[in-house]
Amino acid sequence: MDRHPWRLRVSATDRGRATVYTRQHQFSVGAPVHFDRTYDAISAVEYVLGAIGADVVNGLQALARKQRLCLEQVEAVVEGELENPLIYLGVIGETGHPGLQTARIKVYLASSEEETTLYRLWDEMLATSPLVHTFRAALQLELSLQMLS
Repeated sequence: MDRHPWRLRVSATDRGRATVYTRQHQFSVGAPVHFDRTYDAISAVEYVLGAIGADVVNGLQALARKQRLCLEQVEAVVEGELENPLIYLGVIGETGHPGLQTARIKVYLASSEEETTLYRLWDEMLATSPLVHTFRAALQLELSLQMLS
């Protein structure tokens, strides 16, 4: 099978941000990590966690459409933790690494379909998700599905 490379251009700005250009789109990324709730940009870590959640939610929806299953609502809550954020901040004497250690994704699903069908859909999405496969090898990835009535 032929490989398909994704090519993006990332340009630093003078405001401590980067602009990412991909295909006909662009988006701004703030600092790699930021701890201030009022920071006016989306951090790189937040984009990564959002991308994993979007992969799972969109993957479920795409598979459901393909199999003609009705999903009324699909939503994910994503939480991530760095192993040691003090390393990123440059605190002397700290050990470990500043990278993501854990990502927890809890998916809430409302559907009139049979639960066994929905769990089969869930398993198929997990088996075909590019980001789930990527991040399972890199960090502790906790995924759960919660059926809504």
